[in-house]
Amino acid sequence: MAERKKERSILTKIMAVVLLGSVMGASFVGFIFYLAMTSNGVDENTALKYSILSAIFMELSWIIGPILGIRIMIDKMILSRLREITDLMNKVSMGEVDVSVDTSGDDEISELADAFERMRLSIKALYKRLA
Repeated sequence: MAERKKERSILTKIMAVVLLGSVMGASFVGFIFYLAMTSNGVDENTALKYSILSAIFMELSWIIGPILGIRIMIDKMILSRLREITDLMNKVSMGEVDVSVDTSGDDEISELADAFERMRLSIKALYKRLA
């Protein structure tokens, strides 16, 4: 259960950074929109209203689409693979050395899985020598 809290914590931190970046971007665009409108003779109150509305619309568009997509991708592509490796590590730590992990791929998680698989095979060989 402690592993699940850590995973949620990592995802929460990543999403906070992404969300903060999108808020900053929407605010910047709203500010530029305000400057463009006021420099073209639009009343300041009207320009402020439309720039705030455009920034809110932009932020909502980012939250609903890309940010949610990023969250799902992080969960599926990274955290689910780490959960699988963690579960298998827990099994090996309890003496179940006949489990194996998928080591296909060419990313850092695949390297971790490959190192774990080598360790598991070494432990299994040690068990056979001791028996």
